[in-house]
Amino acid sequence: MKHFSWKTLIIGLVAGLLLGSAGTFTLVAIKLGFTQGTSSALSPVQQAYNNIQQNYYKPVSEKKLVNGAIRGMIATLNDPYSELFTDHDQTAFNDNISGKISGIGATIEKSPTGIRIVSALPQSPAAKAGIKPRDEIIQINRHSTVKMSVEQASALTRGKAGTQVKLVLRRGSTTFKKTITRAPIQVASVFTKVNPQNRTLGQITITQFSENTAKELKKAILKLEKKKVKKLIIDVRNNPGGMMDQALAAANIFVPNGKPLMTMVSRTEGRQTYKANSKYLHGFKSKLPVVVLVDEGSASAAEIFAAALQQSAQVPLVGEKTYGKGVVQTMNSLTKDSEMKITTAKWLTPKRQSINKKGLTPTYLVKYPAYLNFKAFTNQRTYQLNDQATDIKTAQQILSALKVSDLTVTSRLDPNTQQALKDFQSQQHLTITGTLDQATRIALSQALLKQAQANDPMQAKALQILSQ
Repeated sequence: MKHFSWKTLIIGLVAGLLLGSAGTFTLVAIKLGFTQGTSSALSPVQQAYNNIQQNYYKPVSEKKLVNGAIRGMIATLNDPYSELFTDHDQTAFNDNISGKISGIGATIEKSPTGIRIVSALPQSPAAKAGIKPRDEIIQINRHSTVKMSVEQASALTRGKAGTQVKLVLRRGSTTFKKTITRAPIQVASVFTKVNPQNRTLGQITITQFSENTAKELKKAILKLEKKKVKKLIIDVRNNPGGMMDQALAAANIFVPNGKPLMTMVSRTEGRQTYKANSKYLHGFKSKLPVVVLVDEGSASAAEIFAAALQQSAQVPLVGEKTYGKGVVQTMNSLTKDSEMKITTAKWLTPKRQSINKKGLTPTYLVKYPAYLNFKAFTNQRTYQLNDQATDIKTAQQILSALKVSDLTVTSRLDPNTQQALKDFQSQQHLTITGTLDQATRIALSQALLKQAQANDPMQAKALQILSQ
């Protein structure tokens, strides 16, 4: 992680993927056993394949050679968005883009002692097993969670539907075991709430554009309207993108029919302009005033959505300049366990602008608080009085940002820093040592995150706009 942040803990790593429908490709010969009529330019590839198969000093997997050849061709494109997916990677990618995974159906977070349950999805395997919020996961399949990241824990709990995951959990002073059978989980991409300070304001977060996002958004708006919501904030910060058709259908909810949503330009199909029309979601429209939140983590399909609303519906965008992914990829199945994703087109905003490598400029530029750019903690070592390290500097910065103490940043755990750590540990009900240990690091990160969520300058600006 580059930063701890909301910009990393909530925003995360940009890995935007935009799937389009422009053009399809057929592999001439799946196993490089080229048929008659194949371009003579590929003859050296066939010769290299035959030479390795026949003369290399030890046997080489045919599949490994074929995949290597394909990856080599893709590498020459020098395109970060074109790649080959095989086996587990192929499954993970398809699960991510479809919004479907197989696992236990629980959301988790890092805790000072390991991994903690935040919630169990209704009717999920975790819920049926009686797992509750704040249960501590001690082990996953005999792996201790003490030094485990949320990503590692999540990977261990996911797996093929019907297989089992063994957990050791702690609830209060009681330790118990659960064996849970994994099942398919539909992961929601749209989340809603009513603003607690203003009950006429609805807040919608779109985490990515997966297979059902547009329908989820329609359902969310109808739900909020029943609660007498009159205005909307739609948050696509850290939305890495996803499926183009879902971004278009979602944007269509707010853009008047006949107005452009985007234009796609490809070698195979030329220039195509997509316009708002009554075919998307059976013509469902919302006329509620809207503000959209964006940041540098808003990419590809999220940028299509935001640009369409900004340029064709005059919806204000608030936040940072977006990521800048203005190209489209198409997935092509090669074999039953491999797929190739390559860039097949570029897309333009309704005003025919390319945002590739440039990003979309918000209507109102609002930056995150400077403290979200503090360097992340780098290790788990416990630092004591008079130790000097980068992690101590980070701790001093966070303690000052949290107003625990106004410290001079020295990177040394001096007596003032020791006292500030004791004060913070007392506030957090941690063991009061005055040292910088792993439990204190986690608590500092979480406290800073909560402060950032409670003091969101982008949301504050959106509220101001909607109040005018």
